[in-house]
Amino acid sequence: MKNHDFSLSPQSRQSGAALITGLIFLVVLTMIGITSARMSTLEERMSGNMRDRSIAMQAAELALRDAERDILGAVPASARSLSGLTGFVADCGASTAANTPADTADDGLCYNGAAGYANPIWSTVNMTAAPSVAYGRFTNAANIAGLPVQPRYVLEGIRRTPPGGGQIFYYRITARAQGVNGNTVVWLQEVFSP
Repeated sequence: MKNHDFSLSPQSRQSGAALITGLIFLVVLTMIGITSARMSTLEERMSGNMRDRSIAMQAAELALRDAERDILGAVPASARSLSGLTGFVADCGASTAANTPADTADDGLCYNGAAGYANPIWSTVNMTAAPSVAYGRFTNAANIAGLPVQPRYVLEGIRRTPPGGGQIFYYRITARAQGVNGNTVVWLQEVFSP
């Protein structure tokens, strides 16, 4: 029987450089893959947040338009018709005589007096419950679908006396709305002159 010598000569031995190069290449590819996955997840979250913010912004815009309709008395079935600062009070509630006693806490008609307060009313009043007004409360507008809570607003009466006499009345409308996610909140404000 012939005995074969399977030992390798020094010229045919490999030093393992191909293995090390291959492992480094695999580590780099793995890191690129993990980074790509994290980036796509982050971009998906960002687009979801932007969509939710857009929904909240649209809801707040609808609340501003609802408040304008409330001021103008555009809905005949409305419980009130606003004129000047009649019915506006410092505590924003219990100000509309036409309401039943059970409804007097959510009128949202605020007036901070001729001198004004140190803090604007809209920054101190509760915008998640009374005295702020829920969307559609006085205009009978249908609820906005898909929202956990309907937007709310308050009306702040502003009286100005320009040079030459007479009085001009403005209304600062402050609206607060949430997106589908309750943590997404948008506040909008406008000064409306009927």
